[in-house]
Amino acid sequence: MDLLFKLPDQVTPENLETALHQAISLELATIPTYLSIYYSIKRTQDQDALLQKIKGMLPENYDEQVAQDLTLDVLVYSNQAAALVMSVVIEEMLHLSLSSNVRQAICSPPQLMDIARGLTFPTMLDGHKPEFPINLGKLNVANMVTLLKIESPNRFFQGTKETDKEVVTYTTIGKFYDMIIQCVQDYFPGPYDHGRPQLYQAPDPQNLAGGKHNYFYSQNSINTVYYDRQHNPHFQSADDSGGLMEVRDAASAVAAMNEIIEQGEGHGGVNTDKLEFGQDGLPKPLPIEDGKVVFKPGDFDDPAKEELSHFGKFMEVYTLGRNFEDKFRNHGIDFWSLFVHNQADNAKVADYPAGSELYYIAQLGNALYTYIILMVETCYYKKESTQFEVFMYGVHKSMIWLLSQFGRDASGHTYTKDGKTYQGAVTFEYYPFENNAAVRPKDQIYQLCGSLIALDPGYSWLLKDTQYVPSLPDVGLDHSIVGNPAGPVDAYVI
Repeated sequence: MDLLFKLPDQVTPENLETALHQAISLELATIPTYLSIYYSIKRTQDQDALLQKIKGMLPENYDEQVAQDLTLDVLVYSNQAAALVMSVVIEEMLHLSLSSNVRQAICSPPQLMDIARGLTFPTMLDGHKPEFPINLGKLNVANMVTLLKIESPNRFFQGTKETDKEVVTYTTIGKFYDMIIQCVQDYFPGPYDHGRPQLYQAPDPQNLAGGKHNYFYSQNSINTVYYDRQHNPHFQSADDSGGLMEVRDAASAVAAMNEIIEQGEGHGGVNTDKLEFGQDGLPKPLPIEDGKVVFKPGDFDDPAKEELSHFGKFMEVYTLGRNFEDKFRNHGIDFWSLFVHNQADNAKVADYPAGSELYYIAQLGNALYTYIILMVETCYYKKESTQFEVFMYGVHKSMIWLLSQFGRDASGHTYTKDGKTYQGAVTFEYYPFENNAAVRPKDQIYQLCGSLIALDPGYSWLLKDTQYVPSLPDVGLDHSIVGNPAGPVDAYVI
């Protein structure tokens, strides 16, 4: 298992461009990891059907109220866990853009496609010492521990006894950004004025109440809300949780990187408790009072404690999940099996039957994932009006509507590997558009759609409904943007 990259021990003026490239790589590597877990969760289930399933797992003399209570546990937790994970995904997209803005302002455009081309799973994520493996996989305890490690604000204690604890100090992602910040403050004061475009919220052209538009970023969506047991809605990101910003000088570059650190690891003004491992070798969950996880001030991304950091959000998913795991085990029930798809870690398209419906669903997922990265990279070569078209009508639609659809649909298919049966998953592999350089990437997506529709005409909406694939901007590998694809939509339906 190879490292995605090797972080430098020090950041200097000579290696700052490389260090920023590696910081962007860190942000990009987390997105498939978190999305894979998100897609593994069945967020919505028929309550009556789930109740009957749980009743069938309980002893014959079960208590009706117990069955009802367990059913609500599954429905609320699965929805809450998914909303928390998706809120982190959205902020990781923000971090990808902020770190790219810093590199664009000080050095050169971000090389996102190069990063994606070299990113394969499993990978070893540098940024902590020692490094640890990162998988694509489903929501379970092992993968949640990995997420906690990625976002850890501090060192881990490992060992089972107070007297024989082995203290392992990790160099966290936040500390790596601190090295970049110090270098920028010492050697690159700015101002940076070379005209290279960035993704940021510019002044509102209509100057409505002196406000700013934020076309490229919204901290919440339908996917970041969950409903509690009383059916009250809860959004996972605060309205003032941060956003895009233009990097003009050292002060704004530092502000952008501090936003990344605090959203990920927590507010630096208060020490977050060190993550400790119990006798089972797993991190100790936080306390729970009245059904809610008890956090410390440092687990939030702001002093006002309006929103949990990424570490805090993952600790909430982990703590509640471990609690319900124990509760359901006492009734002889595997908690996770009630709402998590049986996805294999690090599935590959090559695992799926060639030419099958699952094969083309996964290939389309990979093509859209790669196209999203291409569109974001293209925004760093285009002015604001074109950025708006590409980002709003391309990136948002591809990720929220299309990629999510294939993430859900893949789980409806099964395949066999090494004698075991699994449900399908989007595999987040780089799709090599350049292998067919004579055909623009969007036209290649059309061709994949046509192959899927030939197997299942129910997917005709992909091309027939103009708000889906036809409405995506036509972006080339050279960052050119043209009008409609080469041929009529019907030409791709074989």
